[in-house]
Amino acid sequence: MAKVVFSRNIFIDSQINSIGNGLITRINFPTSSFTVAPRQTMKLTLVSFEMRRNFYSINQTNNELYLYNFPTPGDYSPITISPGNYDNFTDLATAIENAILVYGALVGSLVQYDAITRHFEITLVGSTATSYFVSLQVKNGTPPTNVSEAGFFNDSSEIVGGFPTRDGFTTPVNLFGTTVGNVVHYTPFVTALNSIEALYLRIGLPTNNFQSYGFERDLPNQSGLTPSAILARIPLTTAYSDPLLPFITFEDTNDLFTLLLQQNQLSSMTLQLTDASGRLLPEVYEGQAQIGNLSFTCTIRYDVMEAEIADGNYRVPLPQLENMRISP
Repeated sequence: MAKVVFSRNIFIDSQINSIGNGLITRINFPTSSFTVAPRQTMKLTLVSFEMRRNFYSINQTNNELYLYNFPTPGDYSPITISPGNYDNFTDLATAIENAILVYGALVGSLVQYDAITRHFEITLVGSTATSYFVSLQVKNGTPPTNVSEAGFFNDSSEIVGGFPTRDGFTTPVNLFGTTVGNVVHYTPFVTALNSIEALYLRIGLPTNNFQSYGFERDLPNQSGLTPSAILARIPLTTAYSDPLLPFITFEDTNDLFTLLLQQNQLSSMTLQLTDASGRLLPEVYEGQAQIGNLSFTCTIRYDVMEAEIADGNYRVPLPQLENMRISP
């Protein structure tokens, strides 16, 4: 058993401590105030988190799909949905249609949303007879011609509700099943306004946490658990930013997200926010995070813990051997 013998709160504002591109925050500690005795342990606990939702729900991590075999067999033609904060599927359907109509040959194509089934219906006009839509979610390899790095590992299949193409492909998977050419393409699954269900606060300290391999780009596809840098998972309650409720907030009184430190001195740590795939939060415009416009605030409780000796475990020390005498 261990008891807390000392506590203090650490209030962090990430906008004045950012490094690199502004999406990673470094905190330096006065080591004299964050040092423990050899028989003591340090513990960090996330108490609260606040952030303005200054990123788009449709962004570079989920807005790029492709029309395959168009204009010629083997070609990938990007269909890039304009980034934004779409609060309804009708507007999102219009944005997908506008992305398709960028190609003059496809003029007359139509995208509609069925509110009952929650599916998109894409009527293609002017494409080749063998063309079909694909969404690439590939961890390894080199992107094909006309496929961007962001589009090679993208969550657009979750937005439109279709089958992604993943590692080991030679021919990309049809996003909508088997439909090809100038017909109506129905999305097989329900659509979504957002592909980020939670934010992940990661810490640059050795942790005692584990995670499933999941679908992070830097992790292999396998079952089981692997050590994790995740300190906390902060759920999002809405699919898009509400102008009247623009803040993401988290408060915890149950010590859900704690970290036991193995060292006896704390000198620095880094914090960063990612999605479930380990990608840093997408900027609306380059440099947004660098000037603090994608910052967060949080409170971390610092505890010093000390082992307790349970009742009944005290022992009378034996005398030193050199002082013991054996009677003749």
